[in-house]
Amino acid sequence: MKTAILYVGHGSRVEAGNQELLSFIEKTKTQFPDVPIQETGFIELTSPTIVEAATACVEQGATHIAVVPVLLLTAMHAKEDIPEEIEKAQKKFPHVHFAYGRPFGIEPIIVDLIKQRAEEAGLTSIAHRPKFEDRQPVTLVLVGRGSSDVEQTSDLFKIARLAWEQTPIKDVEVCFIAATHPTVDEGLEKAARLESDTIYVIPYLLFTGVLMKGLEKQLAELNERSDKTFILGDYLGFDDKLIDVLKKRTNEVLAKLG
Repeated sequence: MKTAILYVGHGSRVEAGNQELLSFIEKTKTQFPDVPIQETGFIELTSPTIVEAATACVEQGATHIAVVPVLLLTAMHAKEDIPEEIEKAQKKFPHVHFAYGRPFGIEPIIVDLIKQRAEEAGLTSIAHRPKFEDRQPVTLVLVGRGSSDVEQTSDLFKIARLAWEQTPIKDVEVCFIAATHPTVDEGLEKAARLESDTIYVIPYLLFTGVLMKGLEKQLAELNERSDKTFILGDYLGFDDKLIDVLKKRTNEVLAKLG
């Protein structure tokens, strides 16, 4: 038995986004010094594909491959697209055993990271879970990528509520860049109608790309015509804190291989 880990990222049209993923994976690889074969594949927009990355694992002698999605939430990519590619790889290499994991999902570390991003953008920090009187006249808007998958959208709403519980803000809203409602326009308009004059917008995204550039332009235009202050925080990104989450998910898949 020779085990390999195959990390699967989304892929971006912006090369900087792909490089962010690869840099993050390189750090994660060091967490598994006993697994010499570790490759990365992409769902779309760049290469290598998942099948190409699986082929690279097999060419190095892998007989068992742990496929780990490097995705924030469970949606169609995790449920259908990656399994379909694994099936293709399985047909190409019928002698190889594949096991498949799950995205990051809802983890306390990620809720902490949302709070950190808001504080980096200017939100006053407090060290404890906020009481009602600690709450500042601030609205936090989480911007997700969006999906027609109800599990993905409902998970982000739950994460938003958990972030509210840990962050001294008055309100939290969720909106999506594509595929569902509320859209970014709808979410920001709703935030603008609330009492708070300051609105922190945190993109719930792993990497930079055209979506981030669009948000930057949208908020700049909004600040020119609104009496509220919209502040764009940094996206979640491949923060080192997330290495622990990916390590946890990887160990789950390795356990399936035995």
